[in-house]
Amino acid sequence: MQGLVLRRMHTHISLPPKTFLIVDDEPLARLELAAIVKNCGFEACEAASTAEALALLEQRSNFVVGLITDINMPGTRNGVVLANHVHCLWPHIDIIVVSAARRPFDGELPEQVPFIAKPVTPTKLAQAITASTHH
Repeated sequence: MQGLVLRRMHTHISLPPKTFLIVDDEPLARLELAAIVKNCGFEACEAASTAEALALLEQRSNFVVGLITDINMPGTRNGVVLANHVHCLWPHIDIIVVSAARRPFDGELPEQVPFIAKPVTPTKLAQAITASTHH
């Protein structure tokens, strides 16, 4: 449901501090990832595409502490491109990349960005969130 709000009103979004942005074109995957993020003590915001994620970040990047993105996404930019873009423009945002379809190639992701193969277990994601936010 939050993803629908983003699509309609992305310029008027008010995010609490300590928010993770979850980017995945599959609504169920976003919901599952959001539940794990919330269990780790963070707020979760969802985007269904890289374009939607970038629009949100352009408006509210100061509230986002983390990004979890799938690799295979609709549109012209995939999750690897998004991860590199976010790393360059907003270096304060911690990034975690997930995928069921493929692993990133060596050097394809920014340094220190963890990759988790889907299905993502709560334990693996919680460990990656803890490690990324406590560096």
